[in-house]
Amino acid sequence: MKKIAYLMSAISAGLFSSAAHADISVAGSASVAYNGAGGNTSVVHGGSISFGLSTTTDSGMTISSGAGLTRDTDGSDTAAAVTGLSSVSFATGGATITAGYDIGLADGAAAVGELVTVADLNSNGITNTGGMGDDEGAGVSLSTSFGGAALSVVYVYDKNTSTVGIGDLDGAANTGTSVAISMPVAGGTLGGNYVSGDVNGTTDTESSATFSYPTGAGTLSIGYASFEGDTTTTNGTTFGVAYSMDLDGTAIGLGYQTYDVNSKSGNSTDVTVSRSLGGGASVFAEMRSTGGTVGTTSTKSTSTVAVGSSISF
Repeated sequence: MKKIAYLMSAISAGLFSSAAHADISVAGSASVAYNGAGGNTSVVHGGSISFGLSTTTDSGMTISSGAGLTRDTDGSDTAAAVTGLSSVSFATGGATITAGYDIGLADGAAAVGELVTVADLNSNGITNTGGMGDDEGAGVSLSTSFGGAALSVVYVYDKNTSTVGIGDLDGAANTGTSVAISMPVAGGTLGGNYVSGDVNGTTDTESSATFSYPTGAGTLSIGYASFEGDTTTTNGTTFGVAYSMDLDGTAIGLGYQTYDVNSKSGNSTDVTVSRSLGGGASVFAEMRSTGGTVGTTSTKSTSTVAVGSSISF
């Protein structure tokens, strides 16, 4: 890591004058895990390299972007992919405006009980989960804070992912809008999100509320969302609850999520345990159990586990 940092410093010094305050940062991660789903077992490898790019103008505005190479950590034989270089952020005066092709709507906030990152591989998951479907694309976002509250507003003017790097500003038929706000309330943090999506005149919405509260040795989180709109097969509700704690350096998470969508109900229970080994390395174990109306693929299971190690460089 130090050699990479020195190299990046030398490159940035050569490319930018001393008057331009440019920074290039590099970070990496890797993971390996065993996944068990009944009689179907596998070993999953993944990782990423990320590049952060930023500069500060004479007026004090910070302009940033980023890029990376990734391999999905919870997919089987997933090809590596190049990410980033698709958005630029401008931060000044306590506000940040981001314009790009990978702007995401603030949906899914109520899924607080979904904790696992690898154990969901080969899981017979919940059949009907509602939600917005396509939730990112070419657009612009604004984030700022006032008092103790944080506000984010997003407008996606073209959610057509088949034209990467191009946003149809005046003729797109797939658009979306979201507003998210969070604030301290009664010793905890209260959040509220509203998301609306339009696909060729078919409009669907997601309204959610979350609350997290520090209690005892950990933090309790709850979330609720309602899905409504023209697509009746995705209308319904979800409720989630999670508790996270740290016991002498061992992080433990317990989560439960239930969905009642299109007159069908399903639920998942997650357990996660991780412990740092120092030097950016850690070991982890995960378990997911699903019930209700779930998938029935024979090579998958309603009870899955994962054990592995992750390293940050």
